[in-house]
Order: sequence, then C-alpha cells, then structure tokens
Amino acid sequence: MKTLAFLSQKGGSGKTTLAVHTAVAVHESGERVAIVDTDIQKSATIWGNARHEDAPIIATAAAADLAEVLKAARQDNMTFVIVDTAPHAAPDAARIAKAVDLVAIPCRPTAFDLAAVGSAVEIVKAAKARGVFVLSACPFRSPEIAEARAMLADYGLPLAPVEITDRRAFARAVATGRAVTEFDSAGMSPSDVN
Repeated sequence: MKTLAFLSQKGGSGKTTLAVHTAVAVHESGERVAIVDTDIQKSATIWGNARHEDAPIIATAAAADLAEVLKAARQDNMTFVIVDTAPHAAPDAARIAKAVDLVAIPCRPTAFDLAAVGSAVEIVKAAKARGVFVLSACPFRSPEIAEARAMLADYGLPLAPVEITDRRAFARAVATGRAVTEFDSAGMSPSDVN
C-alpha cells in the first residue's frame, strides 16, 4: 500500500484540494483509495459526504490514530492512502511525516506561502521522510512560478515538474463533492483561467 500526505504549516496552501483531486485521479487509474482526514476542519470529510460515489473512502481520524487507520486500510486491501493534514499542527505533522511514504508540500507562488514553507521542510527533514514540493493555485503563465521554483530549489527537496494552475473548476467541483476530472472532464475553458 502506498501512502502520501499533503502537509503544510500554512492554511490555504491547497492541501485538501490536492488531496481529494489526487484521490479521485488515483481511483480512476484503478487503485483502491482512501483519504484519511486528520484536519479538525474536516474539509475532506465534508467533500466526501457531498459525493454521490462510494470511492474514494474517507476516514476521519486524529493524527495520533494514523498508525491504526493505516493498518485497517491494509486489512481492507486499500492500495493507496492519502492523508490530508491540518495547518499549524507541528507535533501531529511530524507523526504523519514519519508514517507515510511521501510528503507533498503544497505551496502557492506567493510571498506568504514561500515564507511559510520552511517549517514544513524542517518537519519533513526531522522525520527523515521523503518530501516533494507541489506548486498549487498558480496563476496562468505567471513569472511568479519561475521565481517560486528558484526559491524552493534552495531547500534541497525535489519539486514536482508540473504546477497546478488556479482554475475555477477546482472550486466548483469540490463544492459538489466531485473532482475536476468528474466535473470538467473536457478540459480547461477560457473562463477557468485566473
């Protein structure tokens, strides 16, 4: 079973958006997927309750219970588990980073996000976990993307080769309990840009 956590110490970085969309994409590829929602806001759980699909499975759990939840997921023959985390939860974040195969650190190409990313990197490195940056909510064809890539390179973690563009379709899909591939499978329309 593969495990992936979206972790950032800053709210609004795109953790839940990336978690639910990744879960649907992995499910669409044929995997048995579960999302473990460890955020007290329970955004992934709320999204899951709005869905009219049985997959991916959503489990709400405290970070302290993650080992037990992952064990149960293995017993239920899940092949991929995605952990959505809370911001500003350093002790829980460290526990989660140690428990998963890979930690994805979402970062918007903004000054506030870039300034906050160091704390997530410290958590990943202290946990001796594998980490990767994911640029999220990127403005379409913006010079800030290249600037953000250059700044993130200084942290010594790999950076996903593609960035997630800011599209209205993401928010519209989430509001209806779907992922963008289920909501707008035809692709980006001009109204989705910026």
